[in-house]
Amino acid sequence: MEVLDQLAVALGFATLAGLNLYLTVLVTGMAIRFHWIDLLPQFESLEVLGQPAVLIVAGVLFLLEFFADKIPWVDSLWDVIHTLIRPVGGSLLALQTLGDMNPAFEVCLALVAGSATLVTHGFKASTRLAINASPEPATNIVASVTEDAAVVGGSLLMWTSPLVAGILCLFFLAGILYFTPRLFRRIKANLWLLYRKLRAPAGNNHLRDSDSLPTGLSSAENLALDAELGPGGSQPLWAVPCIAGRARGLRGLLPNLFGKLTADKTRPGEIRFISGSVHRPVMITLPLDGCSFSHQRRFLSEDLVLERQGDRFKVVFRFGRGEDGLVDSLIRELESLQRVPGEPPAASATPEPAGEAVSPA
Repeated sequence: MEVLDQLAVALGFATLAGLNLYLTVLVTGMAIRFHWIDLLPQFESLEVLGQPAVLIVAGVLFLLEFFADKIPWVDSLWDVIHTLIRPVGGSLLALQTLGDMNPAFEVCLALVAGSATLVTHGFKASTRLAINASPEPATNIVASVTEDAAVVGGSLLMWTSPLVAGILCLFFLAGILYFTPRLFRRIKANLWLLYRKLRAPAGNNHLRDSDSLPTGLSSAENLALDAELGPGGSQPLWAVPCIAGRARGLRGLLPNLFGKLTADKTRPGEIRFISGSVHRPVMITLPLDGCSFSHQRRFLSEDLVLERQGDRFKVVFRFGRGEDGLVDSLIRELESLQRVPGEPPAASATPEPAGEAVSPA
């Protein structure tokens, strides 16, 4: 039983260190220093955390993190710096929990604890990147306070009910791993959009006419279209790179997928989103009948919104900042496809602007 308690506390340290390493050390050290908890004999090696020098260093570093963690983008920079620091710190805390042990077991525990800390750190860093897509600081403050409260509460539970804390940590880590693909897609999308925002010139630039929309498709995309329309049946009007955003009432379209929005001469009245590789293509057909189109400017992106009120269908496609003219041109093209449901429109036709309203973020 003592060994299970030690392993549970080691896992708790590794998990909490990924959220806030310095607060984990500070809370535990103060609890030991001021005798808020009585260390059992198997945890005597943790008495070092109550030393004044450790408390001072942990307190100063926590104060720095306390303020950095609540400022948009500064928190992400702080997370980048701690990508190595937190896993190493989590491993050291876990090793200190078990004291002297077999060298081989010590190496294995260090690897497992470091991995657990890295998983938690990755979750924290990715959620902050997602939050930073919105420039207001309130969500950053709420997220930071929530993480700090989780560290304090987790530390308390770790010493009152070690096995319960260990089981909760296992469920937490399993949940993170389950949602990891979504988190990585969101990180990749936000980093790409941030890069485009930094490179985009000010103002409404990059205006495009409908006949200048890109038409290129990769071999994988051509194969996916041939599988959908029949061999050689595709005649693309345009194929515009974008990122899939939120989708309501549409199955199969995952958010933050990179792909292309395409229209075909042989299938007026509908468009397609193509993403993926030759082995795992994603092909989503979107009917245009009854849809309304709008352009929304966000902090990181220019969004094209397709919405149909009758069946509560709504989907968002995201483009880089500076591509507002491209989005406006796409809206004119989509309205043109709606107006002529039975005839394939000419690729070079330039419909009159519909004068759509652009809503601010």
